[in-house]
Amino acid sequence: MEKQNPLNKHKRASKYALPLGGVFLILAVIGLISVAGFCVRLTNQIMDNTQEKSKFEDYLLPVVMFDPVEFDSPAYADPLFLLQSSLWGTLLDNTNKYTFDESAMLVVPASDLDVYAAKLYGPDVKLQHQTIEDFDMTYPYDPETKTYAVPVMGQTSQYTPQVTKIEKKGDLYTLTVGYIPPGTLWEAAMGGSKYEPEPDKYMIYQMKKVKDGYSILSIKGKDTWEAEQQSRAEANRPAIATSDLARVSLPSKV
Repeated sequence: MEKQNPLNKHKRASKYALPLGGVFLILAVIGLISVAGFCVRLTNQIMDNTQEKSKFEDYLLPVVMFDPVEFDSPAYADPLFLLQSSLWGTLLDNTNKYTFDESAMLVVPASDLDVYAAKLYGPDVKLQHQTIEDFDMTYPYDPETKTYAVPVMGQTSQYTPQVTKIEKKGDLYTLTVGYIPPGTLWEAAMGGSKYEPEPDKYMIYQMKKVKDGYSILSIKGKDTWEAEQQSRAEANRPAIATSDLARVSLPSKV
């Protein structure tokens, strides 16, 4: 049998090694591009949370429209505000559900407000049902039928929400919410040009993710929130012992 030359075998191996190495190189480049593309898409998805912001804006509309005073817990919120926001949350969520009475007023069961209050503020909030009077509108409450009569004229919103920032930590959400004043969007539409409304102020909403949505835990002014965060950070900062201060301040002996 003819003895095979090892040199020829090496040449044949080298002959296929170059194209094969090129294939792996190409695959590696394609893989790198794919990973880079995935990272870019993922970053865009994280950065562009417009849809999530819009969802929170819809959710917070019946709250922001009444410009509530800041509170640490719904338990300390103004009872009238809780009632107003729950009524309008109910109406916005069930626009075609209710019928009219003989006075052309929408008849809304108080129990529906209780359900919506639990949706906004958690199950521990108990509404104090009563006739609501705000601005130039009155919403009579009938304790016998336990229903509200809502005029078709409706409510003029003071503010609309603009969520500018969302921070998430576990099931807790911290939202920076701009308060857009009334009339701004209408004036922009009349002007016929694209217009980015400027909020009058910013409030911080802390919310908790629950089974069926979110519960509002607190509403704070932005300045109040930042001051609380700074105070908390300073309180958690490790204290320097007196002996350490002495060592730092006193010069060492030569």
